[in-house]
Amino acid sequence: MENIKIVIDGKEVEAIRDQSVLDVARENGIYIPALCYHPEVEASGGSCRVCLVEAHQNGRMRLVTSCNYPAREGLEIKTDTDLVRRIRKGVVELLLSRVPDSDVIRELATRDGIEDTRFFKDEGDNYRYKCIACSLCTLVCEEVVGVSAISMLNRGYEKEPGTPYHKASQACIGCGACAYACPTQAIAMTDEGALRKIWGREFSMVSCSVCGKPYIPEAQVDWIVKTTGKERSFFDKCPDHR
Repeated sequence: MENIKIVIDGKEVEAIRDQSVLDVARENGIYIPALCYHPEVEASGGSCRVCLVEAHQNGRMRLVTSCNYPAREGLEIKTDTDLVRRIRKGVVELLLSRVPDSDVIRELATRDGIEDTRFFKDEGDNYRYKCIACSLCTLVCEEVVGVSAISMLNRGYEKEPGTPYHKASQACIGCGACAYACPTQAIAMTDEGALRKIWGREFSMVSCSVCGKPYIPEAQVDWIVKTTGKERSFFDKCPDHR
């Protein structure tokens, strides 16, 4: 790994070559809003456009998404210029028109001084109340979990995550990684006693032999045992009591 230095908002900071500008900023306490990016997902980022910044290098300026723009020697980043603020406000307004009931988007809007959107508000149902179609959930399911139980369906304004043909997916193991990763809490997952409901399926939960708390779906245990060779007895206790 090659250590380099870049400048963010006038402050010289250390970075690793090709590290995302967003990660560098976060490591140095510099705020850049972001929604669709997750450091554990290689292909994530860039779709929501909220993390736009100015990138100055070799006498040129480009507007880039900081979550997937690589840090290079001599790079200067500006996160809070008039241009960045103006475009970011437009992006947030568009998101607000799609998901007007999302607390996360409303909080972003308030931070940018936006009280309402100029654009048509989506009055639809299901996931579009909160889903911004960033596809992070599907990438987590594919890259991190490794089951690819969900994918992005439809195109354009109708784009949203779901199971094939909106039917209960037998590939889903009920782990809930998609729901945990979703930046706007758009994925419905409920745990009621020893039963978890997600993506149109019900999953029986394994309970800890010490505290009795249901903590992991049996289907997830089956998948882990099958793919890794882990002893099933390992899951008799929850992480807090192992």
